[in-house]
Amino acid sequence: MRPEVDNTFCWYPFTLLALKEWNQFQGIINASPCCNSIRPETPDPLNIKSKLKLDPESIMPYDIFHGEEMESIRQYMREGRRHPSCETCWKIEDRGSLSSYRLLSQPSGRNHEEASQQDLIDNPQLRSIDFAFGENCNLRCRMCGPGLSNKLRADYKFFVENRMDTSGMGQYDWQYEWKINDKDHKGTQEEKIANMLEHDIWLKPNTETEVGNWKNGPQWQNILDNIHTLNHIKATGGETLLTKPFQEFVDHAIERGVAGNIMLEFHTNATKFTDTWIEKFKHFEGLFLNLSIDSIGKNYEYCRYPMLWDKVDASLRRLLSKLEPISKQRELPIIKNFSFNPVISVLNAHSLPALFDYQTELVRDYTCFEHTVFWCDLLWPEDKYINVRFLPPHVKQNLLNMYAQIQSNTINGGRGQIAPQLEVVCNHISSHLDYEPTEQDRKNMYREITLFDKSRNQSYNDYLHAEVIEFLETPRA
Repeated sequence: MRPEVDNTFCWYPFTLLALKEWNQFQGIINASPCCNSIRPETPDPLNIKSKLKLDPESIMPYDIFHGEEMESIRQYMREGRRHPSCETCWKIEDRGSLSSYRLLSQPSGRNHEEASQQDLIDNPQLRSIDFAFGENCNLRCRMCGPGLSNKLRADYKFFVENRMDTSGMGQYDWQYEWKINDKDHKGTQEEKIANMLEHDIWLKPNTETEVGNWKNGPQWQNILDNIHTLNHIKATGGETLLTKPFQEFVDHAIERGVAGNIMLEFHTNATKFTDTWIEKFKHFEGLFLNLSIDSIGKNYEYCRYPMLWDKVDASLRRLLSKLEPISKQRELPIIKNFSFNPVISVLNAHSLPALFDYQTELVRDYTCFEHTVFWCDLLWPEDKYINVRFLPPHVKQNLLNMYAQIQSNTINGGRGQIAPQLEVVCNHISSHLDYEPTEQDRKNMYREITLFDKSRNQSYNDYLHAEVIEFLETPRA
């Protein structure tokens, strides 16, 4: 069996467990069949949070994978039914896209023979774990939040200290926290705000450098003890290469002599490819690199403050140049997948062609990767004010025309081939093509953009495309 548009099958629940939410006191606080199933509308897809809270460290990752909640999802798929926890993919496919995460899923490991695949369906095995290894990061990306990057707490502090209006801005909405707090405390408005600020952990001293969502306890030890059963891991941060658990996992796999059986897949902002890390990578079966790079040049520096474009370019080229001889020695590319993963917003929407050209240049200059993908994804959550759906219809149509040109160019070079995947984004824009933004939409977008401009001493006029600037500065009728 394989994922098809006329079935509901997905490989992830049969070989993978996503452990994306940890707590420094409790350990694992949530789990899911894949990272895409946890969304604002489905925050607890396995209905397992209460169990983990009541009996925190006695429930091991392997218990979760073989538990009744995961087995329910698998049985739905065997019977051809849609499970509610997979709503993210159902929405993508219902828009007409053939690029949902489900349809692109594959069995974990090297053995993809039909008999072996059927055995996995009948007898699921935890072969792959998708980790979130902490919020430690070195960048303050505008599409991210202070719960995923500790450095962004500097912006949060700035907004609160200056009493700026961040209402509706997701994790930055300190006014929302105050309103919740307001119900439980008496006194003046300023006294209530002061009480909230006193207990807001993101306002504590040194919060920009602290990491609070990881616990090195029995659950983590359970994973390390069974590391020999894994053939693939996925990892995200923060910045993955700055997180201590990821380094511990990598070192442990090398020390146990099992690294050569593990495919190492991780998201990275590509700024920390040091010689030390590159030496460690060489021990593994191969690498799947998901590069969080949204643009190039000055526009990149605006989106992923405070990194300079020349530095990320140098870091990435250092990695590729040092892995070239390893690939030639193995006679196989060590990078199995070299993926650029821009997240589209009004900030970088017009810069995707330049980013695609940059990836094309790397494909032609180096040969240490087997497959290359240009995968563009949506904001999370999607209701951010910098969502492209809030741009005028003619601007959205211009973007669609621009992206159609990218999708028509599958570039060959070296041993790689760039497969541009913009279908999810194009379907998203097309579904909102006729939406006329309101004056409130424009004001909200302007407010979010300029608030960050103030916290970083930047000006959008120096970085954004003329069509976006015109929209920001032209009141709607």
